Amino acid sequence: MFTVDNINYRKINLEFLSNSSSESFDIFYKTNSLGKVKFVKFASTDRQHQEKVQRLLETGEATDDFYIQDEDLFKYYAHATRTLRAIVSSDDVPTEVKTQKVYEVSKNIMHEFFEQNASPKILTASDEVIEIMEECFSDADVGFFAISKLTSKDYYTYTHSVNVGLYCMTYGIKVKLPQAESRQLGLGGMLHDVGKTKVRLELINKDGKLTDDEFEEMKAHSPAGESILKEMNCYDDCVLHMAGQHHEKFGGGGYPNGLQGEDIAFGGRVCKVMDVYDALTTRRSYKKALRPFDALTLMKKQMMAHFDPALLDNFIRLMGPDL
Repeated sequence: MFTVDNINYRKINLEFLSNSSSESFDIFYKTNSLGKVKFVKFASTDRQHQEKVQRLLETGEATDDFYIQDEDLFKYYAHATRTLRAIVSSDDVPTEVKTQKVYEVSKNIMHEFFEQNASPKILTASDEVIEIMEECFSDADVGFFAISKLTSKDYYTYTHSVNVGLYCMTYGIKVKLPQAESRQLGLGGMLHDVGKTKVRLELINKDGKLTDDEFEEMKAHSPAGESILKEMNCYDDCVLHMAGQHHEKFGGGGYPNGLQGEDIAFGGRVCKVMDVYDALTTRRSYKKALRPFDALTLMKKQMMAHFDPALLDNFIRLMGPDL
């Protein structure tokens, strides 16, 4: 994000403005003259500007230097999800491209929230992305192993959130939950860590093990996340439970409430498995990523008390022979 003359500008992907839209907002490109950054109006999403954007995309000359004003961020993502839906519904677009596009938009939304201090309102764009994601992945019958190759292997809060959402949603699809329930699992997984915005950034980004005091501070993110989502008044109990209970342990001793067994909501138990699995299989500066087989072996043999055993066994079985 850049701030010029007290106006915040956020980078966008022009590709998601290639369809006509009823929304109207200005698009700017960034210039640097005599060491001073300026933003010059390029176009808007008004119909008469669409050909200008389309020509730029077709020539391959579009760069990363296009921006919108901060106040138009929600409009941009509303437009981006409409464009995404058109891509996913097209028979001419390969499945691999569809899934990558869905993943990209999801990452961008969560990046804005976690890294760019966007309003919590931006999270509501996740609802439609999860719906599109569920349609795309159900139609393609994409398996867990294929998803593990799609997801980012570097751990950031925003990529981790999207990864967990994908795994949770796919679990719901594979065990043949009703469509609405699979989507709620996906949404809850994607939003499970929103409470980390209430934790000090240096603690979130710390390399290595937290001290006891730091861990106590970090534990506050679970109830904080549930509170943030509850205050938005647009999420059901499944999503709230996934934010609040994904660090509870099936055998007890987790946080924030020390719940155990089936006192932990189903969504919370699903999220626990997927949260740990993604954390183990992504790399950080202080640790290498584990291979899927090694991660699941560790979870099964050394962490079994953390998880609903039937759910973990299901997940391992659904991962299939590609491990």
